[in-house]
Parts: sequence; structure tokens; C-alpha cells
Amino acid sequence: MPTFNPDMLRIARDLRGMSQTELVQKMGNITQAALSKIEKGDIKPSDETKFNIAKTLNFPERFFHQDDHFKVSPISLHAYRKKASTTAKILNQINAEMTIKASNLDKLDLFCQLEASLPLPSYQIHINVSSATEAALKLRKEWNLGLNPIEDLTGLIEKAGVFIFYCNFEEDHIDGVSLQTQNSPPCIFLNANQPNDRIRFTLAHELGHLILHKYAPSIDMEEEANEFAAEFLIPTEAVQGELQTTNLKTYATHKLFWKVSMAALIVKSKHIGDISDRQSATLWRQMSMYGYRKAEPYSLEREHPQRFAKLMMDFCQGDKSKVISDLSSFFNLYPEDFTQLYKADIEEMERFSMAS
Repeated sequence: MPTFNPDMLRIARDLRGMSQTELVQKMGNITQAALSKIEKGDIKPSDETKFNIAKTLNFPERFFHQDDHFKVSPISLHAYRKKASTTAKILNQINAEMTIKASNLDKLDLFCQLEASLPLPSYQIHINVSSATEAALKLRKEWNLGLNPIEDLTGLIEKAGVFIFYCNFEEDHIDGVSLQTQNSPPCIFLNANQPNDRIRFTLAHELGHLILHKYAPSIDMEEEANEFAAEFLIPTEAVQGELQTTNLKTYATHKLFWKVSMAALIVKSKHIGDISDRQSATLWRQMSMYGYRKAEPYSLEREHPQRFAKLMMDFCQGDKSKVISDLSSFFNLYPEDFTQLYKADIEEMERFSMAS
């Protein structure tokens, strides 16, 4: 008989946004003390209790029996870029979604593997690079990017073997998270509710974590990832002297050229000394006056990850009609949960299968 994995109970409960108290109230036939002991692994649930847990949380019973192919351990997250209003409930939901996606990727990667066409090096500040800026320029050189704008940042990072997932994180709470374990492909999880220019900076920021902090996270890692992203997206040598102005139209023009936000360009121009503190303050006042600090004009086109979509198609031997039925069963999910979790990937699979 399959063994009940208590870690899966916690993940299922967190994904549904339920506390132990709320689950007990919905089940109605178990005490919180008993549920707590089950979740800790101190006692094994009866067959009836397992059935009621699965029914209440709306997961197949086999979801809770995953062990060999779904080992759950604390995720080593480089950094949440979060606001103070982010609650523990939201963080637990995000953790649960990322755990499921990363673990399912591990499982799928055993059967279908995609080769990386670009290297994903690891740089350590004060060891093989002097700064995050140097790391960004070194990676640009290694990837043969020159000083040109990066047209498709998502596709470029995927070529280095990174899997990128859009997630429905709470709006304005979490921008993105990077995850890399010893034996698993690196992953970046992005908040789909953010504007596209912000998503691109977040993506470069999380790439910075994968490049700089794989082995040695630091107390300055957020600042280092921001510095990396700013230089990787907008090389100083390419823009030095181009942003010596308080005319927002100039920043809008450069936004469309570099595919970054006007806000990022203002920060960059001050950082490299093209504008003074006073000029920077003038620009920010203009941004506030026009409402650009909440929503900038000239929105950028969204980039679409394809790597996981290709992996799904490979698993189903190119038959897209089998993806939902076969993979939801393979991942021990109901089809509705699989569709919700992988909505962006399924849509992208439809796009490129129609194009081909």
C-alpha cells in the first residue's frame, strides 16, 4: 500500500490557501490536534481520513502518496522581492506553487531533456569578478551580445537551460523568484500580473541571482542582482552621455530601444553620472505628475517562455491533445489544477504548434 507523504498535505493545504483550522472545519470529522500530528508525520491517517483530506482539498488521493519522484524539501530561495503587506498565507501559496512546478519539472526531465545552447556560468564577487557590473559585462561577452539591446530576454535565458514560469502571484506583492537546487534545472518564477518592462528587469534580476549567488548568497545580494540587471540590460558604455537631460521624451525613446522602463533608465542615468541628484528629483516629480510611477506609457510586448511547453510536447510525442490528460495524470493532479498551474505554458504550446 502506498505511503502517505505528510509533506504533500502541507503543500496541498497551502496551495488552497487553507490553515489547519480551516481544513478541520471543512472536513468536520477530525480534530486539529490529529491533523497537526498527521502533517508532522507523527501518526498515519486512516484510509477514511486520507479520502476525506483528498476530497476536501480537491486533489487525487495519489497526490498525497508521492515520494520517490516528488521529494519535498525546503526551497532555497535567493530572495523574495516583496512588500511589507505580503502575508504568510500568500507566501505559503507561492511556495506551494513553485514546489509543485519545480518537482514536476524534475519528474518530466527524467523522460524528456532539452539541451542548452548557451552556458550558464557562475561568477563570485571578489573571487572571479570584482563586481556585479563586471559579471554582467562578462556574461554579455560570453553570450556574444556586444553592447546591443536584448530583443528577447526570455528566449535568451532559456537557451542557457533555465526554465521560466509565469505565476499568478498576488499583484504588486512578489515580482519574481529564482530557484536552483543541486540536481535540478534552474528555474525563474515571474509574477504574471506585472507590467512587461518590470517583468524584463525582474527576469534580469533573477538571472543575476542564478549567476552570482548559486554557491554563496550574500547580505548584499539584492543590490548585487539589481546592479547586474541594470548593466546587463543597459550597458553603461552604450548609454553614457545619451541621458543628460530632464526631458521625459528622451527616456521614452530609450525605453522602446532598450526595452526597459523609464524608471530604470532614470536610475541608470543618475548612477553613471549623466544627471545630478537635482535633475533626478526633477524627473521623478514629472513621473509622479503624469502618473508614470504607477503605469508608464508605451507598454512593451510580453515575452513568452517556450522551454517547458516544448518539454510537454516532447513528452506527448507532439500530440497536443494529450497534454492535459496525460500530464495531469503523470503529475497526479486533476485536469483543472494542471490547466490553472500551467495556463501560460499551455497557451504557448498552442501558439508554437499552430505556427509549425
